[in-house]
Amino acid sequence: MPTVVPGTKLHLDRERPTSSLIKLHLPNLFGSGTKLNGMIIERNLEQPNSGIYRPTGHDPKHIVVLHSAHPATLEWRINGKQRQVFFSKGEAILNPAGLFVAPRWKAPVELLLMAIHPGVVNQIAREMGSDGQVELTPRFHFRDELLEQLAKSLIAEFEQTSPADGVYADSLAHTLIVHLIKKYSGTRIRPQTARHGLPQRTLARVVEFIDTHLGEDLSLRTIAHAAVMSPSYFLTLFKRSTGLAPHQYLMAKRIDRAKALLTETKLPIVDVASQVGFADQSHLTRLMRRHTGLTPRLMRGT
Repeated sequence: MPTVVPGTKLHLDRERPTSSLIKLHLPNLFGSGTKLNGMIIERNLEQPNSGIYRPTGHDPKHIVVLHSAHPATLEWRINGKQRQVFFSKGEAILNPAGLFVAPRWKAPVELLLMAIHPGVVNQIAREMGSDGQVELTPRFHFRDELLEQLAKSLIAEFEQTSPADGVYADSLAHTLIVHLIKKYSGTRIRPQTARHGLPQRTLARVVEFIDTHLGEDLSLRTIAHAAVMSPSYFLTLFKRSTGLAPHQYLMAKRIDRAKALLTETKLPIVDVASQVGFADQSHLTRLMRRHTGLTPRLMRGT
């Protein structure tokens, strides 16, 4: 029988949810694990008056909390003062690294939690033209539609039955961090002034890199590295050049290569999947059906 969280209508597909990597006392429903560079996103459960999460002195993270289900009241302490606010679905908390606020929910809640390493935030800010360390501003009860949309899209990549699209997940995480820097810090960012796409030689180098490494587990940063530019800048210029986001272009290339191998060779379908970067035969089948309307067997004509 699926697990039922007391006091809510939430049913879980897992018999025993795993523990959160962000707040160890919380049951985790879904999450990225360590697959994102310097960031973890999870969908977790928290019971009322559960153990207080205190960041350790080692390597503290920025924490973003997005309330994602039934309304509930949150109580917290900061600077010796206690506050209490009613949270509805979509309302958020931004807790910078090292800030301890002693949160306690008054009812069972489902939360989207994001833990982001400050070093990654600083690196992205430097790539955007900032010289200093990023100091995010604490926010304890606010609504941000773009932040919510990015977080929901990112967790959805890890909740689906197919393996997450690494380049797409990286792009979402990167965009989310850029948004936090721009909106919730005083960091000055150098505006991007380029009006055109990638230079032809750079685009050719990137295309060759993707073709050569199609069967590998690529990331946004490794592809941007081939262009010798930051992921932020690369995302914008690549789409201007091709009309596609990097993850869309990569998927189209993998599907095209799979179609060629299926129609021009007798390679087993499981080997085709491996050679073009899919996790397994069923992963290839799902994506090929979605993009072409055909399964690998129908594509091959057998």
